[in-house]
Amino acid sequence: MKQEHDNCGCEEFQSLSRGFSRRGFLGGVLALGGGLAISVEPGFDYALAAPGETRADVIVMVSMRGGMDGLMAVPVLGDSLLQSYRPTTAVRDSENLNLDNHFGLHKNLSDFKKMFDDQELAIVHAVGTPTGTRSHFDDQLSIELAAYDNPDTTTGWQTRYLKAIGSTEVLTGFSASKNKAAGFAGSTIAATFDDLTQVTIDSVGSDRASYLQLLKEMHKNSDHQWAKTGLSTIEAAERLRNVATETLATYPESAFGRRMKLLATLLKAGTPIKTANIDFGGDLDVHSEAGVAVGTMADNFKDLNDTIAAFKADVGPLWANTTITTVTEFGRRLRENASAGVDHGWGSAMFVMGGGVKGGKVVANWPGLEERNLHNGDLAVTLDYRHVLSDVLRYRGNLSTTEINAIFPGFKFQDLGLARQLG
Repeated sequence: MKQEHDNCGCEEFQSLSRGFSRRGFLGGVLALGGGLAISVEPGFDYALAAPGETRADVIVMVSMRGGMDGLMAVPVLGDSLLQSYRPTTAVRDSENLNLDNHFGLHKNLSDFKKMFDDQELAIVHAVGTPTGTRSHFDDQLSIELAAYDNPDTTTGWQTRYLKAIGSTEVLTGFSASKNKAAGFAGSTIAATFDDLTQVTIDSVGSDRASYLQLLKEMHKNSDHQWAKTGLSTIEAAERLRNVATETLATYPESAFGRRMKLLATLLKAGTPIKTANIDFGGDLDVHSEAGVAVGTMADNFKDLNDTIAAFKADVGPLWANTTITTVTEFGRRLRENASAGVDHGWGSAMFVMGGGVKGGKVVANWPGLEERNLHNGDLAVTLDYRHVLSDVLRYRGNLSTTEINAIFPGFKFQDLGLARQLG
């Protein structure tokens, strides 16, 4: 399913989607030494390979950039307030999928419902950032740095996670997006690309083998760091060039579908990915014509559902040691606007899924939708998203409390019971 909606999104989000950012994202470079560089956009950040990694799941963060409407993805059932605040955008209870007689799922998330019933998917609601700014840029950056009490922090939480498990090999971090995710800020072992052709050495003339041999010869007799990293980068690029891309799974024809298919391809090929940041890339910033029953948001949910279902089928037994968590910078306001859209809000919902998840439940300190329980007209955040990530890293990342405290400095996490201890 190809999404072609272009009637949504505020100016800030559209700027971010086009690749502009105050973060000053830089494309990577395959530095191959001797004054020679093959530029790749986005490209590699590279480092030396070394042993010593902690056994852990592949931890995948799906970045729902734009502000996912948690109240429509996971609606509260039997609440007349939701219908009254959203007379044209809310879906009737009878059309939603019933989870536990209190919460439901959007009708297009049918495979999520099956995972929920199979106890491979848990949902956390009324969750979000500790401070809601309603700014796409500020909240996206803050989510991925995840260091609210340490404003001088320049590394992303996934970079700190890779350090905690002892990862030093190229490709242990992977970002499938147009720009390097801030979650990997400061990393020297993460790769950023959403197409294998972006990071393989092919356009080098007819005598490719001789060219590569020349590059290796230029590096192998030097002790300089650039030479060692150059060799490591060449090896990584060659490894990716030989990856088999065939699959029997059918993915949606969307950015998210292509990116999750690429992740599955890399995992099946045995690349050493320990954590990934996958950009959803849909039209979540629905300021007008939200299309919750039919249209933009309905298509977003179908894309999310169908892609994850295809990925699960594609990776087969690897699903047992893969944990996927969705995160969004904020939810949408409770009250719809005059354009049948929903503006920036605060609280939203997160999905946690995988073979090691303690699923079949919705975890929520539900605040209610009464006016007195809202936060400036928004669903209140009663659970910090870092509780969710900490739970996943504690049990599926196999980390200690001390290690998690180093990843999320100044934050005291709460055990939400979302995952089983990695055996």
